[in-house]
Amino acid sequence: MFLDIKLGLLWAFLAGLFFEQALTPGWILAGVIFALLPDIDFWIEYAERGTVGGKVIGAHRSLLHNPIPYIPAALFVGTFFGPAWMTLFALGVFGHFAHDLSGMGYGIRIFWPFSDRWYKLFSGKDGGIRYDFDHLVVSWSPEEMKTLVAERGNDNWIQEDLRYIYEHRLSIFLKLLALLVGIGALVAILPL
Repeated sequence: MFLDIKLGLLWAFLAGLFFEQALTPGWILAGVIFALLPDIDFWIEYAERGTVGGKVIGAHRSLLHNPIPYIPAALFVGTFFGPAWMTLFALGVFGHFAHDLSGMGYGIRIFWPFSDRWYKLFSGKDGGIRYDFDHLVVSWSPEEMKTLVAERGNDNWIQEDLRYIYEHRLSIFLKLLALLVGIGALVAILPL
């Protein structure tokens, strides 16, 4: 989530530069909201189950983490709000999917509704991270994913992530602050 927030800030800055869009609070907030948009399904699952993920596949990463339906949404945004907003929307949402395709988690269903297969980059079939070209892309059928999550899912991943964030809060805060200062410095020296 914190990476998505940082990416939303970055997308707002880059799209703002490209389209000569003023970096208003609304524009920057929109970049962050677009980058977090697919994670609404996290809160839906939490409301339904009182937890997210673990040893079952719930709404998170299966309800709103499907890229293809966002293509007409991006075109809608472009039609009614213009190309700058469409670009910011697309960078935010599809950047989120690029992030979810690697690292923690079990990837996403890239080709849904045409295929129910889950895909992840740099992973083994066990879901573990493998940064080499032998493990560039892995995919699972819905049945394989259900088995994988039941075997390897972590019912305490939220608490462990929050503990990590708490233990590294100063480092995380300083990285976010550095990003904001960097964006502010670029805004100050570059003509917009």
